[in-house]
Amino acid sequence: MSDSSFDLTKFQDLIAVDGAPRAAAYPADWVLENQMGPNALWLVDELTAAMDLRPGMRVLDLGCGRALTSVFLAREYGVHVTAADLWIDPSENWERIRAAGVEDSVVPLRVDAHDLKFAEEYFDAVVCVDAYEYFGTDHWFLRSLLRFVRPGGQIGVVTPGTTQELDGRTPEHLAPWWDWEYNGWHTPQWWRRLWESSGKVDVDRADLLPDGAANWLAWEEAVLAADPERGSADVAAMLRADAGRTLGFARIVARKPETEAAGDGGERISLWKSPVAEPGVLAERLTLPQYPRSAAYDPAWVMANVMGPHPLWLMEWLTGAMRLEPGMRVLDLGCGTALTSVFLAREFGVHVTAADLWIAPGDNWRRVQEAGTGAGTATPLSVEAHELPFADGYFDAVVSVDAYHYFGTDVRYLPTLARCVRPGGQIAMAAPGTRVDLDAEPVPEHLSPWAADADFWTFRTAQWWRRTWERSGVVTVETADALEDGWREWLLWNRTCAEFAAPEWTSGPAQEDPIVADTGRLLTLTRVVASRD
Repeated sequence: MSDSSFDLTKFQDLIAVDGAPRAAAYPADWVLENQMGPNALWLVDELTAAMDLRPGMRVLDLGCGRALTSVFLAREYGVHVTAADLWIDPSENWERIRAAGVEDSVVPLRVDAHDLKFAEEYFDAVVCVDAYEYFGTDHWFLRSLLRFVRPGGQIGVVTPGTTQELDGRTPEHLAPWWDWEYNGWHTPQWWRRLWESSGKVDVDRADLLPDGAANWLAWEEAVLAADPERGSADVAAMLRADAGRTLGFARIVARKPETEAAGDGGERISLWKSPVAEPGVLAERLTLPQYPRSAAYDPAWVMANVMGPHPLWLMEWLTGAMRLEPGMRVLDLGCGTALTSVFLAREFGVHVTAADLWIAPGDNWRRVQEAGTGAGTATPLSVEAHELPFADGYFDAVVSVDAYHYFGTDVRYLPTLARCVRPGGQIAMAAPGTRVDLDAEPVPEHLSPWAADADFWTFRTAQWWRRTWERSGVVTVETADALEDGWREWLLWNRTCAEFAAPEWTSGPAQEDPIVADTGRLLTLTRVVASRD
């Protein structure tokens, strides 16, 4: 418990140091309540003083702890921060982020440093404060981390360090308090050699923070005085015994060399070859009056990146029953090649998390950059639908086009997803479906080839989805319907792809197509929109 007799004003004075002037402006009680070791704001202040951070940059705060450093980065530099940590619940960090007023600039995620889910070359900078020593001593780690930094981007680390290499030998005067994890503490020169040996960075700075040991001890003693349960008497005793002989903080800043970015040769990235058609033929055939927004997109681009029914038609139909406003946070779950994410960002000015398991986020990032997002943004991530790394209540809406049926038929799934949506936010999906419940009716012979595939049994009626979602107890269903003549649009798209592009996913010659044989009797496209209770 905090000592009620302790003067927080005095504590505020105690934690002000010359090397970290920005950090001194933050409330002492907030820093004390959320500290997890050395003063993270001091450290990030002195680290970023040696970096080149500018407003609008995308910054990964790796091992952000309780997100104090993420708040600092957003406030002090106007950057967009991904607050990534494995041990601290992103929902807890989201509350701190919102309370600090930087919810538009900081995204909390649960992230394992050895299993990063981001797009290649997505970040302008990576910052790591009092965490890198836990995973970064591996010779291969820096090379894997650099994949996510753009050419010319920076990596900055500040970590407990030593004035001389210990080589596994614990100094006698530190032995009573030494813990095995302290073997990750090294000199700035050791870190420089490790990083330079990768051949992938130019090290700009590798030094010990001035007065690092003295400031560390002053912090530990101040915390113990203010709240003994939050402090560490052992660490304070170790630092007193050391008196600056061995311990301090190592600061390392490096830059990824400016090299040609992947895909800069002018070629667009796609799953399939661009369709072969005379100018205007695709647009004439695929421009439908009910989809005016979709008509603005190059049909050849859509066809070269498609993975099923026309994704923009489905998204335009789906969002027609939603309430999307500029600046909202939207999860595009199972986004595939991110065409729908681009559409959402451009058409509604929302900030989209483009989440997919099968399509590499680096490929999606290149597609996003090629197309542009207007006033919105799109951030690609590799995400498994059953292991969502997001904070509770983070999103204003979740959308899923031609994907939800692959993971959402489990009646227990919707509550898992709904926790990531704020109360009153919307969850919406559009997917292939049926007009008749095939659990109760025999499968017609003309659909038997599809029925042999387990995926076919994820096609459900709109009424089935309504019942399933309402039974969850977490949403109120607002819309559950089938697209009038949806099968005709589906067939038009399939036939056009077969004629001009013939990608692998098409179901074969038109006469063998189950959609042709069905003629709208059973197959359709379904839409469900609900609000979170």
